[in-house]
Amino acid sequence: MVSICALLVLISWNRAEAAAVQNVYQLSATDTTIFAPGSDEIIGHGHYSLSHADGLDTVEGENKYLDGEYDQEQQSVRPSVNGLPPVLVRYRHRYFNADGTLQYEDGLDATTGEAVCRRYDSGSSDIRDSILKSIPPDTYAGATQLMLLVGRLRLGAPDITFHSFNCIPDPRIVAIKATRLDEAATWSRYPGNLIKLEMKPDLGWLNVLVAPFIPKIYGWFDSSDGFNYAGGEFDRYYKGRHVLMVRTHDASASLAVH
Repeated sequence: MVSICALLVLISWNRAEAAAVQNVYQLSATDTTIFAPGSDEIIGHGHYSLSHADGLDTVEGENKYLDGEYDQEQQSVRPSVNGLPPVLVRYRHRYFNADGTLQYEDGLDATTGEAVCRRYDSGSSDIRDSILKSIPPDTYAGATQLMLLVGRLRLGAPDITFHSFNCIPDPRIVAIKATRLDEAATWSRYPGNLIKLEMKPDLGWLNVLVAPFIPKIYGWFDSSDGFNYAGGEFDRYYKGRHVLMVRTHDASASLAVH
C-alpha cells in the first residue's frame, strides 16, 4: 500500500497514472437497506447517485422509511489534482415527516460560510443559522465523507483525519479521526472480511462535556472490492433516529472506482 505523501513525490507519473489516483475518490450509484440497529427489522431503503456537471461532482441521495418519513441529500465537490481529495462546495440535507412537512434540515455553503441548522417540532422551530468564518479545505458532510474515507483506504493511509460539518445543535466544524478497529471484520449484514472504522470527534476542551453524548459512528468497507462502502451505523441527525445502513451487495450497483 502507498500513502498519499509517497504518491505525491512520484514525479515520474504520466497523465493516465495521475488520473487513476484522482479517481480513487470517485463513487457511483448504490442502493442501501436501512435497519433498526440491533435487530433484523428493515425500516427503509436508500439510493445514492453521482453526476458530473460544470466541473463539479454532485452526490444525491434519498432515503425512504416504511413509516412514510424520508430525507433528501445533495452535495457538490470540486475534484482536485495530483491525487488530492475533492473539496466540498455545498451541502444540503432535508428530513421530512410522513405528511411531507419539514422535520429537520442542515446545510453548508463552503464558499460563503453560510451554515444552516433548523429543527421543526410540533409547529415550533429551532433556527441556529450562522456564518462560519473558517472552513478547513478537508471539510466534508453527509455522503461526501465517504469519498474521503474510501479514497484514503484505497491509497493505504494508516490514519484518516478530516473535518466534518455538523449541527450539535449549533453549526460547527468538527475534527474527526477514523480509527481502524478491525482489519478483517466479519459482519452478518455483509459477506467477506471487512475493515471496520470508528469515527470519533475532537472537540478540544469540549470533549469532556460533549463527546460522551455524541453517538458513536461506525463504518464497514470491503477491502476485496476496492474498499467500497459496505455500511454504517449512525444517527440521521443530532438526536435523531439511530439507524444501520447496509449497501446492496450487487456488483452492478456498487460504489466503485471510475
